[in-house]
Amino acid sequence: MSGILGVYSVDGKSVADELLLGTVAMQHRGEEGCGISVYRDGGFHTDKDRQLAYYFFRDRTKGLKGLREMAPSAAIGHTLYEDAGGLQPVEQWGEGHTISLAMDGIMLGFGGKNDSVMRTLFSRYLDETNDFYAAVERVMEKLNGRGSYCVASLVRNKDGVSLVAFRDPRGIKPFCLGKGKDGKYVVTSENKALEGVEADFLKDIEPGEVVVVTNGGMDSRVLRQEKHAHCAFEWVYFADPTSTIEGRNVYEARKDLGCRLARRHAERVGDIDLVMASPDSGRGVAIGFQQELSRIRGQMVPYEEVAIKNPGAKRTFQVESEAERRLAANVKFYMNSNLVHGRKVAVGDDSIVRGVVFRDGMIYKLRRAGATKIYPVISCPPLTHACIKDPRSKGFAAYGLGGSVEDIGAAVAKKLNADFVCYPTQEDLVEAIGFDDLCMACMDGKFPVNEEFWK
Repeated sequence: MSGILGVYSVDGKSVADELLLGTVAMQHRGEEGCGISVYRDGGFHTDKDRQLAYYFFRDRTKGLKGLREMAPSAAIGHTLYEDAGGLQPVEQWGEGHTISLAMDGIMLGFGGKNDSVMRTLFSRYLDETNDFYAAVERVMEKLNGRGSYCVASLVRNKDGVSLVAFRDPRGIKPFCLGKGKDGKYVVTSENKALEGVEADFLKDIEPGEVVVVTNGGMDSRVLRQEKHAHCAFEWVYFADPTSTIEGRNVYEARKDLGCRLARRHAERVGDIDLVMASPDSGRGVAIGFQQELSRIRGQMVPYEEVAIKNPGAKRTFQVESEAERRLAANVKFYMNSNLVHGRKVAVGDDSIVRGVVFRDGMIYKLRRAGATKIYPVISCPPLTHACIKDPRSKGFAAYGLGGSVEDIGAAVAKKLNADFVCYPTQEDLVEAIGFDDLCMACMDGKFPVNEEFWK
């Protein structure tokens, strides 16, 4: 997972404001570093560093003032998810063209060098075809069955500079198109960034679609389309709650899951005294659970802000090291202990992946604060299989477990020192999101890649 942004002014006006505001808006999609590439004076100025986006712009471009002095008419931005990945954008020189490219994707079989592979292939096929659409179609053919990618690229050739953006034929990760003031087109991972730059949402970029923006305007074509397999984890965790993906708002989907969990598990956890959230992505499910449980009981179940997130803590799903995860668990948030002492608590959270942060952070601190019972209320079904990004991984807390969600909830609770874990079913998740063509490989083992790459 990464956050990407591309912005282009067909009138040649500066896109400095859109670049800064849009890239910062994608911070939640990657905290290991960021970068930008801007078009000015007939060439690219590319810079990147292992900083959060706001501080990157402050230190490397002297903020918005410095960007405005550059007066770029086209630009791309990137926020990096995994430390093992490379900082982007990346550049590639071909015969008669230069490419600067940023991507969000998980492609198997390339040893993590996805951005390098993408820029090399795109440049090679552009040399061979001298046509954006034909080159991207060749890229899609070459990468068939290898996983997900969304790409925002700038291409400079004899005709000037163009913004070329495309999404893999299965549409595994989100990508959308907007239009701002003064004829500026914006492509970005989530429409949250469009809100940040005051651009109007035009559409979700279709699976297998290419969007090309030049000084003559915008054009797009769907080149290759397969059965949609949008990552369900976007609604569960990755995406911002203010974003709407494929027409379904992220917060509303999480809240719907909370309501379904209350109906499914109300009898089992009927003795709780209050509901709280694991901030930040656990709020939607916690609020839905609290509201529906109150309706079922016929009386208000209190919701309290018990866990307060440390503003300097990172999103812990992005922490790869076991030792660092344990440290992150300790510093991620702090407790209003008086609210839970002697009480039975339901804790809303997005998912249980490895369980280390939840066990050593949330549950440990709630036990120390005197909570008598702890019921995790989880918006994602049990992760009984590996993720597409590492199909051979077996480190998930629910990996390999079978039976009902109640059986798995009891088994995982023992691993976490909780009393019971309230999981939704896969059907609950599908109905809450509203699509039956999701990628849920980490839940059902059905990977949207060719078998040779995940076995």
